[in-house]
Parts: sequence; C-alpha cells; structure tokens
Amino acid sequence: MEAVDLPFYKLSDSQDLILFLIKKELQGSKFTRELDRLGFDSGVYCSDLAVVILSLAGFTGRTDELWDWFMKMLDSYAEKVDLWDTDTARELALDVYLELRTKLKSESGAT
Repeated sequence: MEAVDLPFYKLSDSQDLILFLIKKELQGSKFTRELDRLGFDSGVYCSDLAVVILSLAGFTGRTDELWDWFMKMLDSYAEKVDLWDTDTARELALDVYLELRTKLKSESGAT
C-alpha cells in the first residue's frame, strides 16, 4: 500500500481511510446527539459506519460483546467532539483507531 503523509504520522491508504471513517462516525454521532437534545428525531441521520470500520480494522468475528464495546467506546469519544473543530475530531479518531488496534491485538492473542 502507498503511504500517506500526515503531520507526525506516515500511514497507509487503508489506515488513512479508517481514520477518515472514524472521524466521520464521531462527527455524525455528535450531530445526531445534538439533534436529539434539540428535540428532533435523529434516526434518519445515522451514518452507521461501524461495520465498515470494524471490517477494515481487521475484525472478522463481530460478536455482541465487540459491538457493545465499540459502541460504548465510540460514544465516549463522540461526547468530546466539537463539530466546529476538525483538528480535535482528527485527534479523537486516532485515539479510537489505537483502541481498535489494541483490542484486535488482545483478541488475536487470546485465541
């Protein structure tokens, strides 16, 4: 894979795509939360990129336990997103990605 230069990181196209999708999922989650808070029905605005993110990150068996962990982790990071600050969203996406890599490594080491 061809590497992509980002400040402080040199990532493959695949990793860059995962980070982009995570960032969009975090921003989408924050946006739908704000809609809910304002009294709007946000169900139609969900991007639901979790399946793609987990697949690209290397998770082949997606158990209920993994889904629960991922959604809780994603929600905790989405709370920190500022919709007007893309740098923070990018940093949070990297944190989520690193948690995914750690979880994948721990699960593959457990089998």
